Amino acid sequence: MALVGLDSGMFSELMEVIRLLRRCCPWDRKQTVASTRPLILSETYELDEALRKRDKAAIAEELGDYLFMGLFLADVAGKEFGITLEDSLKGIVAKLKQRHPHIYGTTKVRDAEEVLANWEQIKRKHKKAGGLLSSIPVAMPALQQAQLIQERCRRVGFDWDKPEQVLDKVEEETAELRQELARGRKSRPRIKEELGDLFLALVNLARHLDVDAEGTLKDANAKFRKRFRYVEEHFAARGRELGQVSLDEMEAVWQEAKSGKGKMAKSGGMGQEAKLEKWKGEMPKSEKGRGRKAKSGRK
Repeated sequence: MALVGLDSGMFSELMEVIRLLRRCCPWDRKQTVASTRPLILSETYELDEALRKRDKAAIAEELGDYLFMGLFLADVAGKEFGITLEDSLKGIVAKLKQRHPHIYGTTKVRDAEEVLANWEQIKRKHKKAGGLLSSIPVAMPALQQAQLIQERCRRVGFDWDKPEQVLDKVEEETAELRQELARGRKSRPRIKEELGDLFLALVNLARHLDVDAEGTLKDANAKFRKRFRYVEEHFAARGRELGQVSLDEMEAVWQEAKSGKGKMAKSGGMGQEAKLEKWKGEMPKSEKGRGRKAKSGRK
C-alpha cells in the first residue's frame, strides 16, 4: 500500500465516481456537511479498529472507505462553503514544508525529539493565539484527548521523568478519592473531580508505558464482554435467568471464565442479522434506506 508507484488514474477515477454520485444519486446529492460528519467519524473508528487488530484485508478496505469519505466531504464542503480540494491540498503541502525545515530548509536536527520541538515552535509562531493545547479537538474521545494533552505538554518539558513517578501520582489521587468518599454524599462534586484527576493520572501512566489508553480500555471491554457472555450462556444452558442467580454463583462461573477452563463464547451473542437490524434502528434518518455499508467492572 506504499505511495511509491501509486496509479494517479485510480485517484482520478475515484474523484469522477464521487462527482457522478453527487450529480445523479438522490442520497449522495442531498448530503450536507452536518450529515457527513457522523459518517466520517464512523469510518475513522472502523479504520482504527482494523489497525488495532492488524487485519491487512480490513485495513485495505477501511482505508479505502476513509479516503472516499474524505474526498466526499471535500466535495460537499466545496458546494456548501466554496472550499476547493485544491485549496486543501495546497494548504497541507505548504504546512508540511514549513514544519520540516530540516528537509526543506537549512535547520539541523539530531533526532525525532528535536523534530517535534521544532514542529511545536513553528506551530505556535504561525497559529493564532490560544496556547499549546488549543488545537486539540474537544469532541475527541476523552481518553485520547487526555493522552494527547499530556503528550503536547511533554514536548515542552512539562512531564514526569519516570513511570514510577506517575504511579506515585496515581496512588496520591486514589488516596484523595478515598478521603472524599469517606465524607459521603455531601462531597459528590469533589468525588467527581477527584475521580477525573485519577483518570488523568492513569492515562498519563499509560503514555509513560507507551500504551494507548483508548485501545487498552477497548481491549479490557472486549475481555469483560466475552467473560460475561460466558456467564450468561452458562446459566441459560441450565434454564436460569441471571436475575435468579446469586452473586456468589455468578462469581464462581466468572472465575471459571477467567481461568479459561470453560469454552468461552465466540461472539457477543448477537447474530449478524440482529446486528444489522440494530444498526438500522440507530442510523440517522439521512442514512436509512440507503444501501451503503452497514457495520455496525470486574477485572
